[in-house]
Amino acid sequence: MTVYVAEIAQRAIFAFDAANSQAAEERLADREFLGDLYVLQSNAQPLWDGKSEIHLREALPGEVEAWEAGREAASLSRVFLVPVVDPLKFVDPEDVDPYDDLDDDDDDFDDDRD
Repeated sequence: MTVYVAEIAQRAIFAFDAANSQAAEERLADREFLGDLYVLQSNAQPLWDGKSEIHLREALPGEVEAWEAGREAASLSRVFLVPVVDPLKFVDPEDVDPYDDLDDDDDDFDDDRD
């Protein structure tokens, strides 16, 4: 197995192992994980803006060490190389209104219950 690093905006974001570069590309294309990159933050900024290209390369020796340490500590296959915060862990689910973004004056909404 080889350890790979994903870079966003020329910054090493996370490391993971894969059998080869094709397998690494497939893992990097995982939609659920891309969604996590969009939500997770470092220094109050999302790790990924959803548009920037994510570059894949083989890990440098120090990055391999960080990946090994993180993997051993938490049994993770992907290890972040930057400090990461999940802003959703600070949100009380009871405070979230799933209809909050709906516009009450939306002309496309027809309510025939007069």
